Amino acid sequence: MVVSSSTRKWLGSITFAGLLLASSLPALASSEQSTTPSPIPMKPLLVASANVSDDTYTQTVRKQLQWTEITAKTSVNVESLPAPEKSEPEPISTQSKSVIVAKKTQPTTDLQAAKKAQAAKIETKAVQVAEEPKQQVSRSSDSTLVSNALSLTGVPYVFGGTSKKGFDCSGYTQYVFKGSGISLPRTSSAQFNVGTPVKKDKLQSGDLVFFSTYAKGPSHVGVYIGGGQFVHASNSGVRTTSLNDSYYAARYVGARRVN
Repeated sequence: MVVSSSTRKWLGSITFAGLLLASSLPALASSEQSTTPSPIPMKPLLVASANVSDDTYTQTVRKQLQWTEITAKTSVNVESLPAPEKSEPEPISTQSKSVIVAKKTQPTTDLQAAKKAQAAKIETKAVQVAEEPKQQVSRSSDSTLVSNALSLTGVPYVFGGTSKKGFDCSGYTQYVFKGSGISLPRTSSAQFNVGTPVKKDKLQSGDLVFFSTYAKGPSHVGVYIGGGQFVHASNSGVRTTSLNDSYYAARYVGARRVN
């Protein structure tokens, strides 16, 4: 079958147009999907012309389109993208830091000082109480004792006597103290071991005074009534004698306070 030249040119133009249209579809799709906002300029696809040369179809298409290969740039350079902004914490001022450090490092000096002060007060009170001498009260405040002692003046001396019929020295003091509700041992040496010792210049009314008369140690006892005087049951009976008496002053051995 013989095809005329005009028919061949017409068929060639139609074929070229179809090829060009088919080749341009992927480029258009890639252009629409590209992330690049600006569109890629493209040349006109095909201009139909009646003057088609006798070149091959491929050469003719390339001449008409001035064929150039276009590659859609769809890749994105990550390094060119701007770095995301990092949210940094608000810097703490020097004053704020000092306040925080002060709060963290502030010692509990107030509480410790209060505890130490309280402990010192307690210790001071304890020392004061410990150092405070115990006040020893004599039976001199009991007027009954001194009155009973003086009321028995003149009762005769009886060895081993413990009543108004007659007394010896320790029987007399035992009887007088019993009248004030105080129990004493029977002998003078035993009475010397009760109560607390008292110096001669600290004597009070009601203290027991002791002498060494017929035996070593406290063998005689009387009741001090103040003013340097004491009441006792001597060989001549119950009487009052001065501590400064030469006989008794030389034989004085001590005194005891019974509370």
